[in-house]
Amino acid sequence: MAGTVLLAAQQHLNIDDAFYENVVRNAPNARPVWVKDTDSAMGRYNRYPKQLDIRTLARAHGHLCDGLVLAYVELSNTLPKLFSDGVIDRTDLRVVAKNSPCLVDTSALMSGARINHRTLSLDNSLGGAFIVQRISTGETYRVELADKSFIRSLKAKEAEIKKKQKMHLTVTPQDIDELEALAFEAMKHMLNTDPKKFLKITKLKNYDYRFNLDDIGSRSDVINKNVGR
Repeated sequence: MAGTVLLAAQQHLNIDDAFYENVVRNAPNARPVWVKDTDSAMGRYNRYPKQLDIRTLARAHGHLCDGLVLAYVELSNTLPKLFSDGVIDRTDLRVVAKNSPCLVDTSALMSGARINHRTLSLDNSLGGAFIVQRISTGETYRVELADKSFIRSLKAKEAEIKKKQKMHLTVTPQDIDELEALAFEAMKHMLNTDPKKFLKITKLKNYDYRFNLDDIGSRSDVINKNVGR
């Protein structure tokens, strides 16, 4: 029995790899970023930086989705600006993000910011934008979508499903299939389009970071987990 389960898991991982391979491998905006950390709980800086890629983030988060891709593309084009060598120092950052599983997970993994250290703040007014600050210098940037036209259909479908849930109507497999197809198209757009065409990155002067927990406790990515296929 255990052998059968393991074989099934291995086969799933192969399928998983193929999925990421097809979507992400050659996408220009999926290039890895360089990060550095400390060697241990009481340790010094690493001797060498390491690469962090979108595939690793998707595995840690649980899936590749439009929210994770949005966060990765926005943060990978902004966080390196705070460091002269382009290496993201995950010991020296604060981030403000919307309370979304995808955005919060990606923020924490890419920047090292954490709620328990009061360096990851939640502000739902940001939507899909982020504010990132280097702690040691106070240098701060805001990154957001300058063009949202490519996610209009996706957001409309999300709103339709949320309305169904609010009215206690059945969310069908077809609803989820359509939503995921629209999300897939949005991901491809963000991964392959010149970021200058759809991102706006603004340097903020004298930004006053304040820790906040906006709407903590809610979670949206498990509501439809039992909808059939």
